Amino acid sequence: MMSEIIAQVNAWPFLQQLPDRQAGFSLSLDLAESGTQYNIFSYRNEQELRSLSVLYDQTTRDFLARVAVGLNEFYDISFICGNLAGLEKILTVKLASTLSDLDGGRQYESIFRAKKIAEWPYGARLPGEIEGFRLFIGPGRPTRTINGSYVIIDYSDFAAASNLNISYNVYRDEFFGQQHFRHTPEMSAAFDTRDLGELASRLEQNLRPALRELRNRITQTEGQDQS
Repeated sequence: MMSEIIAQVNAWPFLQQLPDRQAGFSLSLDLAESGTQYNIFSYRNEQELRSLSVLYDQTTRDFLARVAVGLNEFYDISFICGNLAGLEKILTVKLASTLSDLDGGRQYESIFRAKKIAEWPYGARLPGEIEGFRLFIGPGRPTRTINGSYVIIDYSDFAAASNLNISYNVYRDEFFGQQHFRHTPEMSAAFDTRDLGELASRLEQNLRPALRELRNRITQTEGQDQS
């Protein structure tokens, strides 16, 4: 039962051992219910719009870690476990390194480094803003998400909860696009390729039109909200 988990968490000595700051992130002891979840604690970097939150989910009966980088959110499966003792062991081993990775200190796996994405000259030429979307993630500082994917380009309008990102998946050796419109994820095939040179061509052809279309949709819904 949720009440039993809450009692266990509130009496958990490990919470008192957590440092107030780690790798540029500040600790927040949440200790609050949200629907079927109980938010335990979070580390947040408000300036960089990055966070890691540890919680309990009553539906799955698991402790989880939710990572947010801008509008990109996912659960880190390496933190999933069914009891506090197991969670404490995982946090002791992984929390500091995971926060360091989120802060930009990641050591990228060899298959990703071999693609030379971080050194890609085209990445340095990406505009800082297009159609009101700012470049939040660039190829020089990619972010690993789930299932072997790295976000290498992200143009976001945080006020509109909308973005477009380009990712690379190390298992499929493939670049692909995804966007969020008002938080809702949508796939885009306009950037699918396995070659960096081809990706540059697809970005030249499709990036600005895709962001312009997304901006138009945002503007249309704003008009509907006001009517």
